Amino acid sequence: MLSYDDIVRSLKRKQPKRIYMLWGEEPLFIDRLAELFATQLIPEDERDFNQTILYGNDTQIGDVLTEAMRFPMLGERHLVLVREAQQIKDLERLSGYIPRLPETTCLVLCYKKKIDKRKALYKALEEAEALYESAKIYDSKVPDFIIKSFAAEGMSIDQRTAYIMADHTGNDLEKILGEIQKLSIALGPGRHIVTTEHIEEYIGLSKEYNNFELLRAIIERDAARAYKIALYFSANERNYPVQMTLAVLYNFFSALMGVYYMPQASDKAIAEALRVSTYAARDYIVASRVYSSMATFNIIRQIRLSDAASKGVDASISDGEILKELVSYILAQ
Repeated sequence: MLSYDDIVRSLKRKQPKRIYMLWGEEPLFIDRLAELFATQLIPEDERDFNQTILYGNDTQIGDVLTEAMRFPMLGERHLVLVREAQQIKDLERLSGYIPRLPETTCLVLCYKKKIDKRKALYKALEEAEALYESAKIYDSKVPDFIIKSFAAEGMSIDQRTAYIMADHTGNDLEKILGEIQKLSIALGPGRHIVTTEHIEEYIGLSKEYNNFELLRAIIERDAARAYKIALYFSANERNYPVQMTLAVLYNFFSALMGVYYMPQASDKAIAEALRVSTYAARDYIVASRVYSSMATFNIIRQIRLSDAASKGVDASISDGEILKELVSYILAQ
């Protein structure tokens, strides 16, 4: 299976394959690659003759084959870019033509859904090493995507604040990039450190119900509030995926375990060691007074068990029940 970088490198070298299938349920990377093909492969002065863009909703498989089998005019290569290829009927017919495509053709199919791996087309594309999957990003990986996306705009955001933002955006990558662009414009030129206050002011979030309010209630052993938030999450599992909550809790308590072994656990020392703000460092000091190192060890173990249960390992209860049981366990330590 090709990677995003594999395709970018082949474009930079002007050595593309004869065919690519960009498929999957995350449209962002498919659209980005399609834009690279459309702007980088064919010289601008040749595009009227040697670049064809088709749309699946008004294209027949015969149109795709006709364009793909023709040779370029006064150029080295002919690009056929098919957007929304999942809408084309009888796309399977393409499988028999893949080995016969001219060396000068680059046929790019943007297929924004899952592909049937049992069918001949997938097998032919697999044999041609022409497949790129753009899969939906896991909720637990969204904060890392946010951190990298801010860095690409010349801004920085710590992991805690990235999790807070992810609470609001979910795993909609287009929405995340749009919010980052909006914040970049609001803050203006320069290298900015994005804070929770920036997220609240320019992006917005629920101050009452989010993962960090749950974490804060747990840190402070505010059982009534922790249970209230856990119950709300349980009743709204789609908007509050348990995997994101587990990631927030695991990251905090695994970092807390390291605090116990620090020679001097001051605000400044913790902030430098964990690369968080001094404000966030105080949470670790509070938690270290409330939870012993053994309690923290047990909590980390229980979070891992809850993660396994959420994936169906030795459990058949809902994500909401898993979360409520975990919160009860933590508060009992």
